[in-house]
Amino acid sequence: MENNKATLSWNQLNAIDPTWVDIPELSLLTLPERVIQFGTGALLRGLPDDYIHRANLAGIFQGRILVVKSTDQGSTTAFEQQNSLYTLLVQGYEDGQHIVSRQVNAAISRVLSAQQQWHEILKTARSPEMEILISNTTEAGIVGSEGTIHDSPPISLAAKILAYLYARYRHFDADPTKGLVIIPTELITDNAVVLKDIILNLCHQQQLEDTFIDWVDQANYFCNSLVDRIVLNKVAPETLPYVDSLAIMAEPYRLWAIESDSSVVHNKLSFAALDPSIKIVPNIAKYKEIKLRLLNATHTLCCGLAILSGIADVKTFFTDAVLDCYIRQILFKEIGPSLLQTGILTTEADQFAHTVIDRFKNPFLSHQWTSIAIQFSSKIKTRVLPILPYWYGQHQAPPTGVAIGFAAYILLMQQTTEEHDFHDDYRSAVQLHLQQPDPVPSLLADQQIWGESLLNYAGLACMVSEILQRIKQVGLRSTIVDYLFEQQTV
Repeated sequence: MENNKATLSWNQLNAIDPTWVDIPELSLLTLPERVIQFGTGALLRGLPDDYIHRANLAGIFQGRILVVKSTDQGSTTAFEQQNSLYTLLVQGYEDGQHIVSRQVNAAISRVLSAQQQWHEILKTARSPEMEILISNTTEAGIVGSEGTIHDSPPISLAAKILAYLYARYRHFDADPTKGLVIIPTELITDNAVVLKDIILNLCHQQQLEDTFIDWVDQANYFCNSLVDRIVLNKVAPETLPYVDSLAIMAEPYRLWAIESDSSVVHNKLSFAALDPSIKIVPNIAKYKEIKLRLLNATHTLCCGLAILSGIADVKTFFTDAVLDCYIRQILFKEIGPSLLQTGILTTEADQFAHTVIDRFKNPFLSHQWTSIAIQFSSKIKTRVLPILPYWYGQHQAPPTGVAIGFAAYILLMQQTTEEHDFHDDYRSAVQLHLQQPDPVPSLLADQQIWGESLLNYAGLACMVSEILQRIKQVGLRSTIVDYLFEQQTV
């Protein structure tokens, strides 16, 4: 019973079995706050905060995180009751091996509410030990610009950060060495560039002094970043020997790519030495491209096949030998080799492709194919179609696996049953094409949907049409066997 369990806190750590979970050392309590983090969500606690905690344990970074709860939804009570401690449970496959690890994370020193404790938050801007700012609000939240530095608190994330920077600038009298490394993790393109532009525009709108604007621009390091890890904010209470309402579960895979060529950034982000999955590089475009094509495009290409085969979630996909063959075909024979055109190395593509299989097979995650199918057409346009120019730069015929995935998409878009119902802005337009005498060329020629005519890719429309006919004759699985098994892709 939960009533018989103690709540996780520093005082209760001695009562916890250290063979079940890794326990932090009390010496971590004395570490200074070196990071201010806007956001309390699971992703931040399961990725950046995980790196920082483990670096502290290794004696590398030696700093804790002040977390700002930016919105007025919810409360900070759980963090207060648990001294900001929480359990991170890591479960899944890594390098083909099943792993489970548990740790109590002590990276967060305290959580302050922007709505109720804004002045206390601003006081921390005066700390010479504060060096890093991390954010993860929402894709919409990062582009907001409401509020001024005089509000308590400012409404938008950008205005909050501006007010924090202004307090720091004033306290340190424009000292150019007291700027921050600012790393937004929101999933938008060039997230730091976007954030910096909004902040500089706010400076001009609020008629702040030119010397401050120069300080923001030159003394602070705005770093684009890409985060990649599935983190769930719910862990079954009965699986824990103590009460922890902040417990989270994450997959083993992790990536934090940070864009910078500055030695100052490298020095301040010393925790990056802990783990090779933290990449501080001059350009993170390569990591975006690898993720978008090998992970996201693979999801999209497999989606129609899975739903038409009656497979509910991603992990079950591999229980079918034919579908297992298919996913390996597109990863290792089509998408991966295509990426060589972008300068990505074969070893990099193959290594990531193996992690994709590990991630898809994770038995502790339930990723529904019907959720992946939402906005199917747009996902094909942004994730899959950019592969075609790379492929046709090396081959004269279309990629077979991509054509099979496209044919499955068409079959799924023809379905009208509730079981196959998902939102797609282009569903009506696609179904109009599919009513034409020659539906595939009609659909592939629609530049409104695809942004280009896919008839420009030699043989693609013909192969997709042939695959559709073959599926109608012998079924989906037999068609995949006919087209792929003879290529010896397993």
